[in-house]
Amino acid sequence: MKTFGITHIGLVREINEDNYFMSKDPIGILPNLFIIADGMGGHNAGEVASKLAVEEFVGYVKKCSSAETTEEIFIKATQYANNVIYEKSIHTSEMNGMGTTMVACSIIDDVLYVANIGDSRLYVTDNSLKQITIDHSYVEELIRVGEITRDESIHHPAKNKITRALGIAHRADPDIFKLSTKELSKIFLCSDGLTTMVRDERIFEILSSSMEIKEQGNVLVKEAIKNGGTDNITLLIIEIKN
Repeated sequence: MKTFGITHIGLVREINEDNYFMSKDPIGILPNLFIIADGMGGHNAGEVASKLAVEEFVGYVKKCSSAETTEEIFIKATQYANNVIYEKSIHTSEMNGMGTTMVACSIIDDVLYVANIGDSRLYVTDNSLKQITIDHSYVEELIRVGEITRDESIHHPAKNKITRALGIAHRADPDIFKLSTKELSKIFLCSDGLTTMVRDERIFEILSSSMEIKEQGNVLVKEAIKNGGTDNITLLIIEIKN
């Protein structure tokens, strides 16, 4: 397994409110762990929220016992991180209303486990690019009911409105996904600072190129910046097989 991670502030934002974590080594009972969080809120509250999400999720995983399933660990770690962010938000005036997306994954014995809340994404590649997570966003709901198309969502005025996140309510319910990695070549996590700037077709073209994954990651960031770079950009590439 080869991995690469990168975050970039972009061209518009004054603060990078994205955070990420990657470890090919065990974290608690998990053999590896990868996380991206994209924060939101005034002042530097988004930066605080995403940092807390990563730190508290990892900290909780480190304490888990082997009696719990990976799905249970992911759900409990998400809810624990949510509680920490929510409590800080309601008890610290300058942090009121802060929140963050989070997508996390671990690969265990040819099985990929994923937890997601918000609109950061996890994709996998085989002979195509497949989005595994489902955006918790207003435009995704409009797409689902047929009111707008996927192409129309890119320029929709409410494209940044998310319907689920960590820290915005007393309870957080992540989506959990489980799939085989046997036919996969790469796992790709990213914040929406990439996906709002670079289309899926172009992402796949770069990820399926002959470049090393570090170069692929750098090229993807450059593409997002070239196309406007209106948000922070964070991505993780996990290469399972060449």
